[in-house]
Parts: sequence; structure tokens; C-alpha cells
Amino acid sequence: MIWQIPRLRIDEEEARHRKVSWLELFYDLFFVVVIARLSHELVGDVSFHLVAEYILLFVPLWWIWIGSTYYNERFETSGLETRLMFLIKMFPLVGLAVFAHDAFKGGSTGFALSYAAGRTIITFLWLRASFHVPEFRPVGKIYVSGFTLSIVLFILSIFVSPTLRFILWGIALSIDLITPWFTLKGQSRLPRFSTSKLPERFGLLMIIVLGETAAGVVNGIQDIHSIDSEKIFTAMLGVILGFSLWWIYFDFIARRVAKPQILYSILWSYLHLPLAIGIAAIGAGLTNLISLTGETLPPNIQTLTMASYGLTLLMMGLLEITLNRTEDEPAHHFTSPILKIITGITAFGLILFLPPLHSMSLIIILIVLTLIHMMYGLWVWFGQK
Repeated sequence: MIWQIPRLRIDEEEARHRKVSWLELFYDLFFVVVIARLSHELVGDVSFHLVAEYILLFVPLWWIWIGSTYYNERFETSGLETRLMFLIKMFPLVGLAVFAHDAFKGGSTGFALSYAAGRTIITFLWLRASFHVPEFRPVGKIYVSGFTLSIVLFILSIFVSPTLRFILWGIALSIDLITPWFTLKGQSRLPRFSTSKLPERFGLLMIIVLGETAAGVVNGIQDIHSIDSEKIFTAMLGVILGFSLWWIYFDFIARRVAKPQILYSILWSYLHLPLAIGIAAIGAGLTNLISLTGETLPPNIQTLTMASYGLTLLMMGLLEITLNRTEDEPAHHFTSPILKIITGITAFGLILFLPPLHSMSLIIILIVLTLIHMMYGLWVWFGQK
């Protein structure tokens, strides 16, 4: 049929392999643009206020992606309605990209309405699925109730003072993030999430976020008026750092699936949010570091870079705890995640004890910390055989 009604996907129960569609990949390109706009806000004179704004804007972007991803995971069809809905969902993303730069000033109304529009589309899809699929209805009712309240708060925010507006945003986003936790019992009665497509979906988005490290290197070089050997070497170190983060995520996390219990599946998806925030911020940090090559780093730039790295490694360690283990899994169930958690905590600790460094020195420290996990990965894969 050219127009299809939602039906719960049971691919996992029937051991069918699912792949990410070309349409989803194209849809993700819009997130590339918005993430780049958000991370660019951390380039230059960074303050705690700017970091807080960056996080507050990253959450709604992520939540639109999560909503679309999980709806498609549950109810994807090959009908025309899927293509049309993806097209409609792209328009609010354009709005988020346009207004992200000025979201806490003159663009706040546009940003709020863009987010409300994006969430309205996804909430409508959950409502439609609840109408057609009775077994999903208990979960769908909770989704629609919580998400509708959040949408209303975002719309109301455009009619109040700026201070109250951003408070309403925080309340609305908290409602969005809390709502799925009330569905754990209902979700446990539904078919399992795909162990083939869903990890691939998240992995591809993390590739997009890791791309910010490449963009950070290029942007940092462009900001330099004269290029010398030190700046070239610093940029090369930036590429190595981005590559090493890819290595850790895809060696230890992306190749595995979350534990089958719904609690771990939800935790797994939520932990990707601070992970993405950290990696994208590292990309902005690399722009700052490379453009300041040869100078002593300002404390705020050094702190942002170290904190972003610490958050990234900490989340990777926590993510690994949520993953299912097979009999032939080479990475140790305790050693592997605890190494990442300790590295993340160490990075936060170094913020307090390191003196102001030069860019090259700071990146080398981060690479050395990352090498611990790369070497451990090589050992568990090849050294134990």
C-alpha cells in the first residue's frame, strides 16, 4: 500500500536484520548543521554562561532526534507517509539552525516555536500509533500527555519575559526527559528494540558529532593568520585526538548492544546525550587550541577542553556498563569501563592542578590519556589470543 498505518515492528522477535535507511541518513544531515551552529558558540571567549546556553540548546535538538529515531524504531513503514513525515520534520530543524545563534536574545521566539513545531509532529505520530496499535496505547498515552505539556510550555514561553521564558524551557525539557521513565513497565511488554538497526543509528549520529573534531581542526587553522610548523603539528595532534575518540567509541561501545532489560536500553540512549555534548564541545575546544597555538592558554579555554574530554570519557565508561555481554566478549566487564571512568575523573581533576599550558602540551596530555584505552583494546583483541 502506498499509505500505511503504523504497526509495531517485531524484527527482533523474528531475527530479522534491519539497516538504517537512506532517508534517515539524509535527515541526520540537518542535525549536522544545527550541531555545528551550537558548537561554534563555544569558540572564542568562553564563559560558564555560554556553556550553560550551549547545553540548554543541545538538549532540545537531541530530543527531536531521539523522538524521531524511536518512533521509526517502533513503527517504520515503507509507505509514502514515512517520507512525507520526514520531510515535514526537516522544516523545524531549519528553524533551529537559523535561530540557534541568537536563541537567548532576539531569536528565542523563533527557536521556541521551531522546537514546539518539531515536537508537535513527533507527538502527533505517537498519537496516531496509539490509535492504530492498542498494545502500544498505554505507553502512547503517557508520551502524548507529557510531550504535549512540554510543547504548551514552549509556546507559552514566547509570551513572557526572557527570564521566565528560559525557566519555562528548562521545565519543559525536564518534562520531556522524565516522561519516558514512566513508560518502563509498558515498554517491557512491547517487542524488543532492534539489536541491529538501533546501535547503528546511534553510531552514525556519533560519527556526525565526531565530525565536529575535524571541523574544529579546520576552523582553527583558518583562524590563523600565518602558518608555521608548530601550528601544523598542533593541528595534526587535533586530528589524532578526534581519531582516538572514534577508536574508543567504536571499539568498545558501538559494536555491542544494550542489555535486554528496558531500563538499560533507556539508560543507554540517555547517556549518549552528555556524550554528544562532550564530543561536540571538544571540537570547539580544538578550534580554540589551534588558533591559540604558541600562546599560554586562557584558563577558561583550558578548562572547557579538559572538562569536555572528561565528560566524554566518563560517559563512555558508563555506557559500557549498560552493554550486553556475550560469551566471547574480550573486554573485561569491570576493567574496561572503570578505566574510562577513572580517565574521565582524572581529566576533571587535572583542571584543578594543571598550570596554564600551551595548546600542543594540552592536546598531548589528552592523547596520552586516550592511548591507555587504545592500547587496552589492542591487548584484549590480539594480546590474549
